[in-house]
Amino acid sequence: MALITGASIKTLIVDDDEDDLFLIRDALSSVETTRYVITASSSPLLAMGELANATFDVIFCDYRMGAFTGVDFINNVRSAGIDTPIILLTGISDQNIDAEALKAGSSDFIPKTALTPDALDRSVRYSLAHAARQRLLQSILSNTRSGIAVINVDGQESMSNAQLEAFAQLAFGSTPDARKLLVQKAIECDVKDILIGNMAFESHVTKLPDGALLLTLHDVTDRVNDLREKASAEERIRAIAMQDTLTGLPNRMAFNSYLDDCLADAAQNKSSVAVLLFDFNRFKEVNDLFGHAAGDHILRHAAEMMRRTLDHGEFCARLGGDEFVLVQKNSDLRTAEDLSLRVVEALRMSLKWEDKTIEASVTLGVAIYPQHGSNRQELLANSDLAMYRGKSEVDMTFCIFDAAMDQMIRERRSLAHDLKSAITNGELSLDLQPQFESGTGLLAGFEALLRWHCPKRGNVSPAQFIPVAEDGGLIIEIDRWVLNRACKLLKLHNWMPRLAVNVSAKAICQASLVGDVKSALIENGISPKRLELEVTETALIQDLNRALHNLRQIKALGITVAMDDFGIGYSSLSLLGSFPFDRIKIDGSFIQQVENNDRAGAIFKAVVGLGFALNVPVLAEGVETAAQLEFAISAGCQELQGFHFGRPVPQASLPYVCAELHGMISLSTFKTFQERGREVADAVQPLAAKA
Repeated sequence: MALITGASIKTLIVDDDEDDLFLIRDALSSVETTRYVITASSSPLLAMGELANATFDVIFCDYRMGAFTGVDFINNVRSAGIDTPIILLTGISDQNIDAEALKAGSSDFIPKTALTPDALDRSVRYSLAHAARQRLLQSILSNTRSGIAVINVDGQESMSNAQLEAFAQLAFGSTPDARKLLVQKAIECDVKDILIGNMAFESHVTKLPDGALLLTLHDVTDRVNDLREKASAEERIRAIAMQDTLTGLPNRMAFNSYLDDCLADAAQNKSSVAVLLFDFNRFKEVNDLFGHAAGDHILRHAAEMMRRTLDHGEFCARLGGDEFVLVQKNSDLRTAEDLSLRVVEALRMSLKWEDKTIEASVTLGVAIYPQHGSNRQELLANSDLAMYRGKSEVDMTFCIFDAAMDQMIRERRSLAHDLKSAITNGELSLDLQPQFESGTGLLAGFEALLRWHCPKRGNVSPAQFIPVAEDGGLIIEIDRWVLNRACKLLKLHNWMPRLAVNVSAKAICQASLVGDVKSALIENGISPKRLELEVTETALIQDLNRALHNLRQIKALGITVAMDDFGIGYSSLSLLGSFPFDRIKIDGSFIQQVENNDRAGAIFKAVVGLGFALNVPVLAEGVETAAQLEFAISAGCQELQGFHFGRPVPQASLPYVCAELHGMISLSTFKTFQERGREVADAVQPLAAKA
């Protein structure tokens, strides 16, 4: 059905959570251009009853409803022959669930963190438009006089229409395998016209870009009309299959076909072809801050700018998300660079969205056939490598692929392999950086700092291996190791007041996090009050609802939660309002600038004042000089941390340090101890071996 401004949309919401139901109702009621008539069901069973008695334009369905999932509900609805668009809502951002929902027949998959009026209304509009296109396709298949089938690369029939079945019955009678026999005959035949009994058909087999075959059969009794119908049907089916619905640009399928043709021509003509891959810088933040409707606005505007920018012999397609690709025929380094500069300039945008301004820019990666790849897969992979190398460099807007990038990827893979072994081989350890009370100078606790000593690489910096762990999926396992090791140290050293552990962005959103924390506490028999979890703003914003849900459960255990690196994110105040943090840690970049930057000092004091107003203690990170120490104390910081008091203590040296200082660790004693030249890292005594 076509969506008309001001029309009423009959909406069924299936959700067993009253709070979520209220949020969805409230968001849909806030849409000004469309009136939503809402029916709610608290269970899939009741919803199936509603669908039996009434028709709806769109269905919103929660993913989790007891033992029954949203995907189960979609399967039941589709089994009942109901093709109403279904939009799945979930609090869990999971690609497997997304793929499962898509396979079942979901029209969209929206995280519950994005339940805004614009996001829901956009999803409804796109779902209705998609459903209309699907009905158009089914109408074409049902009403055409042509028999149509799609045969996948495995030789299995993935789609066919009723006319093909009718042709099969006319050709082979009531034989159970009639359609299969007709399809096989048409595909294997070397000529267009085939004769089967008294029937004559014109057969046309088209190989699709993904390797599948499109079979079209016509009864040649009325040859002229059949030829016209065939051309119309094929054209409309191809148009639907080869166009990106959001931007109107060619899609990935069309790009694959176009580039393969270009490469075949280039191989024959001994010419070159450039492939330029680009996406928008910080595009996820645009969606997080302004909503997906704003992101769609940018993508549509980008498509229009590409239509205006490209010259003859230049092609643009949208691959998905914010990722676009360009193809330039008869290219070389100079012309590829010229195109890159034109695209960068065209897509450096300041767009108005509602009452806000959105800044947008892109980075391109360039690969050229044949020197950077001999086929589509190699050229795409190498342009992707070049793009991400460009993003890693300051002020680089495009990057040409070179072989050294292959070496970089191999090195990252080797590092990831060694890191995985490090977890099981005992190569990881913790250094503990002390934290002191500013008023008394007494030890407040420690922060655990992860260290890796690799037998063949030596000491590897966390700045080097943590990104590799995050990309390779090892960060969850590392977080779990750090948590268990920290709890073991607390058990071994009952004189330690508190130990703070950083939690990664991925771990904070994992459903298993709370269980892992409970297990570590119970196994080591330590008080939850001695453990502190540190999270950054960036980690929280990735999936705010899931992260806050986990943090509330952790805080209920009696564990303190600190906001780390405060002041360098973009949603600090809203996060402080969403969750009662036990401690705010001001990012060290501020204290390190206060001696020559008045604005940094003013911001530092403002954060301390904010903590005082919220009754939340503030800890100053990165204190490295006496002047910085004096400033932090005068500003009102309750706790201090930094190299000014000494280097972090390796975990194996804790018993030695405690013994030397007679268990009385304070700001002055610890600083004096290290200033005497007693290097803790080299002074591991037999007592330390017990750790």
